[in-house]
Amino acid sequence: MGWGLFHLHKLDNRLNYLVGDQTYTISHFDQPMYLLGYLPRDGRIYLTDKELTTVSFALSLSVVEYQTLVLRGDMDSATELLEDIPKDQMNKIARFLEGQGYRDLALDVATDQEHRFDLALGLGKLDIALEIAKVTDVEHRWKTVGDAALAAWNLSLAEECYYNAKDLGSLLLLHSSSRDSAGLQKLAEQAKQSGSHNIAFSALWQLSDVDACIDLLVQTNRFVESVFFAQTYKPSRTPELTVQWKQSLEKNGKTKVARIIGVPPGVENADDDLFPEWDNYLKLEAEGGIKTANLIDIDANGDEDEAATEETAEEPVNGASE
Repeated sequence: MGWGLFHLHKLDNRLNYLVGDQTYTISHFDQPMYLLGYLPRDGRIYLTDKELTTVSFALSLSVVEYQTLVLRGDMDSATELLEDIPKDQMNKIARFLEGQGYRDLALDVATDQEHRFDLALGLGKLDIALEIAKVTDVEHRWKTVGDAALAAWNLSLAEECYYNAKDLGSLLLLHSSSRDSAGLQKLAEQAKQSGSHNIAFSALWQLSDVDACIDLLVQTNRFVESVFFAQTYKPSRTPELTVQWKQSLEKNGKTKVARIIGVPPGVENADDDLFPEWDNYLKLEAEGGIKTANLIDIDANGDEDEAATEETAEEPVNGASE
């Protein structure tokens, strides 16, 4: 045959065929085999072993002819021949074309979704990759398309993919960096439902929703954190949270620890004497926090610079008299 040559490799029991300078493996064997020949009528290669047991392997003549034309660079003739190749051989053709650098053609002929997905991503054709992700609906494919979309600055597509992939960490990065309040709120709800409380807390904190942060800590039985968080950012809620903390300790048999925890003013049996400045904390909260002066007095520095400039101008130059 002018288009190829069969070769049975004796050392590792492989059946290969050669097209141009490219070698392709048809099958491996666990025992020595002997090549009988190829019948174009059947499209099969026949072999036998020492016991004259005959086996055959399918090899489409049109596939080999197509590969030969591609290696010769005759793409027009190869395109015409493509219609004669059996459908079940298209993935083999796609792998061959990819190996020869014709990835666009490989994407057109491939039928395996995994291969088409990889080719589409490699070619930057996110629309095709997105369609495959929708059909297969596999989380890691959604994630992969989302990463590619983010790299291409297609933020809306990246958001869609990350939501379908349930990639909450990437969504937090995306929404917090773009200050998307609606996206952060939606993410917080999704994170709560999936039990990703750290992500939910971070999203709520980005929204400056202190009450929601406290409620989340309470819902997850993080009473210690809720008390200290409230004391820093929402003192008015600290007394009730402290009571819940003490009750939780008593319920778990830690009565001695519960007794030594002081309760700020605002509830019954509060330890008012332990918190003499509590009213000031509540006042600051009502006023919106502590207002600090500028750490650097820009005007003062400016005045000093002007004074220094005037003094320099008045000094004699090179010892000259005034």
